Amino acid sequence: MNGLDLVAVKSGQYPSVTRIVRLGLWVACATVIAGLERLIPLPLPWIKLGLANSVALIVLYRMGFRDAVLVNLFRVFLIGILFSTWLNPVFLLSLGGAIVAIVSMGTLKSIAGTRISMVGVSVFGAWMHMITQFGLVALLIVRDSMVLLAAIPSLFLSIVAGTLTGIISLYVSTRLPERVFKSSI
Repeated sequence: MNGLDLVAVKSGQYPSVTRIVRLGLWVACATVIAGLERLIPLPLPWIKLGLANSVALIVLYRMGFRDAVLVNLFRVFLIGILFSTWLNPVFLLSLGGAIVAIVSMGTLKSIAGTRISMVGVSVFGAWMHMITQFGLVALLIVRDSMVLLAAIPSLFLSIVAGTLTGIISLYVSTRLPERVFKSSI
């Protein structure tokens, strides 16, 4: 490392090794949860509880928006690779839903501040995720707006799933020590 790189590291232009390791652990945690969640039988094949999103939600609240986006994106890419959905329609739906969900949750959290709870932000993210996925199905796969009729019961279920995910996120987040989230040594 030359002198210029050392100055950049000290000035904070590059992330610390500790921060990278912590983000990697959060990505691993979210990936394992997403993998295990695939084993849970659910009434509709496209409905999931979204428990892996609880990791992104915790990271959003405790580490910030940028880190939550990174955790969510890396999780989606890893699950796509691990479960052979890489770049197929399932992957694209998951990626689109994940991006819109984390951006909408980050935006709502930023705008509403403490006026809305982590559970409310989770419900909004789950709802936006489902809307995005049905919109993508209508645009890219089925190419018929009639598929949006199936969105109605799915949106109700997304509210239930978002509530459950938010409650779990809130419970876990308040019980983890602060040192788990700090990126400095």
